[in-house]
Amino acid sequence: MTYFFSYDIADIHRRNQISKALEQFGFRVQKSVFHCDVSPELAEDIKSVLLTIINEKEDSLFFYPICADCLRKVSLIGNGEILRTETFEIL
Repeated sequence: MTYFFSYDIADIHRRNQISKALEQFGFRVQKSVFHCDVSPELAEDIKSVLLTIINEKEDSLFFYPICADCLRKVSLIGNGEILRTETFEIL
């Protein structure tokens, strides 16, 4: 499943911790937006980790699950790259 994680973190130290955590699971598509192809269970684990870092009074986190059909409809205007991951099985 594809998830987009987006954040607005007030403190630079917490912001760096959030970005380093997300870099382990996905690709940065904008400064505060990550594209992650992970299982729903792993997405919940990622959320749990991020919630230990943020200050809920000052920061915000958004979690967007994106279905495969919606992901195929993504378009881009301007400078950037649309990430399309392929799944396959090794027999």
